[in-house]
Amino acid sequence: MQDLVRKSAIAVLPELVRNQIAAGEVIERPASVVKELVENALDAGASRIAVDLEEGGVKLVRIADDGCGIAPGELELAFTAHATSKLAAVEDLDHIATLGFRGEALASIASVARCRAYSRTRERELGAQVDVDGGRMGEAREAGGAVGTRIEVRELFYNTPARRRFLKTTATELGRCLDVVQRLALAQTGVGFVVTHDGRRVFEVEPSMDLRSRVRRTFGAELADALVAVEGVDDATRIEGFVAPPRFARNDTTRQVWFLNGRPLRDKLLSRILREAHRGLVVDNRQPVAFLALAMDPARVDVNVHPAKAEVRFREERRMFGFAVSAIRRSLLATDLATPGARMLGMAQPRGEPEVAPTWTSRRPSAPVGADAAASAPRETPLFVREVAPTDVATPAASAAQRGGEREVRGPLLQIAKTYIVRALDDGFEIVDQHALHERLTLELLREELARGQIEVQRRLVPELVEVGAAQAETLEAHFEALARVGLLFARFGTGTIAVHGLPARLRRPRPDEIVRDALDSIERTGAAPGAEDLLEEILHRAACRSSVMAGDELSEIEMRALLARARETDHAQTCAHGRPTRVRFTLADLERAFHRR
Repeated sequence: MQDLVRKSAIAVLPELVRNQIAAGEVIERPASVVKELVENALDAGASRIAVDLEEGGVKLVRIADDGCGIAPGELELAFTAHATSKLAAVEDLDHIATLGFRGEALASIASVARCRAYSRTRERELGAQVDVDGGRMGEAREAGGAVGTRIEVRELFYNTPARRRFLKTTATELGRCLDVVQRLALAQTGVGFVVTHDGRRVFEVEPSMDLRSRVRRTFGAELADALVAVEGVDDATRIEGFVAPPRFARNDTTRQVWFLNGRPLRDKLLSRILREAHRGLVVDNRQPVAFLALAMDPARVDVNVHPAKAEVRFREERRMFGFAVSAIRRSLLATDLATPGARMLGMAQPRGEPEVAPTWTSRRPSAPVGADAAASAPRETPLFVREVAPTDVATPAASAAQRGGEREVRGPLLQIAKTYIVRALDDGFEIVDQHALHERLTLELLREELARGQIEVQRRLVPELVEVGAAQAETLEAHFEALARVGLLFARFGTGTIAVHGLPARLRRPRPDEIVRDALDSIERTGAAPGAEDLLEEILHRAACRSSVMAGDELSEIEMRALLARARETDHAQTCAHGRPTRVRFTLADLERAFHRR
């Protein structure tokens, strides 16, 4: 065993070895080089930055800026590990306001590549240039050129071939480099960026372009034009930027861009903020799209927790979380989230005639609203206790923005395939998914009652018995009190049976057995007693879905009008509880395009 132990003296590692170890943490691929050098250019006050790449950045990364430049006597020092102008004392780590601060990047890059740096300050007519080859420093010399700094990094990892073999294809490495520049370009409005690859320009934004214009240049006009502005202030913390309507949600998080004091971040807390703000507005497993900037006192956040500075630690995390969620959700709910018909028409493909024509009905009220009309409804339980006549106005007139895009219920209604309600609008028409809308309204009524602590319960004359097994009955019994707060009145009945004594009165035709099993599933999955809000999200979402009007339920015109009128009374009628849209809206312009009139 002793033979396996190395017998050598402890010694300080050579500087080149130390730099290459540091490079392994900081410099993973060409995109890492681009990030570090562009951040240095931004810290130098550059207003224009040019990025030239060859072979995805493996052969060449060249960053040129018009910043303040580096004095000739300091150019060689810039390639020394932990040499920086951005920190002077340990106290400075508590309020870092620059993008870079460790003084590791240039030394790490130069240890694994062939570098050349030129820089000139505004006070001097000539600048200086120095070459560094695999960590070996050349002698600085005078050179002519523009004010600012230009750094060339060639043959990345030429002296560490094992690292180079882990690089991906040229297209993949180029894509990662572009992602870095685009995120910095979105964060740093007022700075112009241009990127070339193998001599071809692949990305450019001008200094005068605002955030929306930069999103348009980067991701296209459709997304940029639909963005919803977000703005909020909490003491010394500000959030501003844009979120996209839920219909732009994606399978990945590539279009979730957060900035903190101008620094792009990929932080888990910020991702949680977006998920919470979009709860119930985005379809499950889809990721919202957002471009949001946080500005706060640098002393309130620690950016020195990750080698690549991609994650941070907020000193008042809980307060910041609640503030940001509220600001984002407030902006979303004040916006018309209906899916535009133009988007649907653009996605439509020519299809043949359907084999079976859909069934559709249109009904007009044949009797005044009252007991007789309610009794004539085609179901045992009415949609709402208070029905609305065709001429009723449920609430005072409100703008589309104030009521989340809802319009007053006027004109004829048409039910298609016993699933969709079509109604005319002044500027077109819209199609409403009756199940999605009713599900959302049921859930919001339960939310309101829960917030007041007064969920109305429908008690059963004879309890419904649900067999679940002894172990699961024990699990549920431990949470009977929490379940009762959301209107689920359960009790043990024997060893493995649950007696359902009452359920929320808002639920239409509830299935006690399914609700009991939903509660069990929620509790077993979380492994702890859920709070009232958790129960609402995990259990009542499903209960509201099952107890709502279904696809295939035939509605009278009175019921359709009651459903639409109630939607005008809530700010959350744009999506169902699962995030699906409740309506698609077509304008006259959409119809004219569909029929080639424009």
